[in-house]
Amino acid sequence: MSEDLSSWDVLVGRVKGHWDKASLRIVPFSDVANRFAAGAKWCAEIEGKRTLLEVKSSRAKDGGWICDCGLPSTEAAQSLTGAQLFIHKSMRPPTEEGEFYLDELFGMRVVSESGQELGEIEEVLETPAHDIYVTPRAMIPAVPDFIVSTDWEARVVTVRDVEG
Repeated sequence: MSEDLSSWDVLVGRVKGHWDKASLRIVPFSDVANRFAAGAKWCAEIEGKRTLLEVKSSRAKDGGWICDCGLPSTEAAQSLTGAQLFIHKSMRPPTEEGEFYLDELFGMRVVSESGQELGEIEEVLETPAHDIYVTPRAMIPAVPDFIVSTDWEARVVTVRDVEG
């Protein structure tokens, strides 16, 4: 029975090409030390098809990784060029108190102090100054001057009322 890979949705890298034999050349989008080490698992997606890969051995090279995933041939490795690599959310490192992953905000309700519904967070824009939470009715700077509270259990972000 094959594993359900539909919920593996945290992007951690991309297959840049193949290396010697049937190894993959990986461009990492994650700085987690063991993300590309032996034993790591990824869901590789290319052209809508998902495949589970497990790293047998790896080494750092030119800011990326060369990973042997036990592919049977050079052709099999070549066929994964351009694939995006995903992990399951449960594979992420735990966050510290007061920290969170940006995708945990998606779908949270946003209400003003006066109770006005501003919709659900659909996107988080990352800017040099601060993040901006985007709802259908507002764009809210993610700074203490605007964010009153975040209730993770109720999945509600309360923001200050702003005139205008």
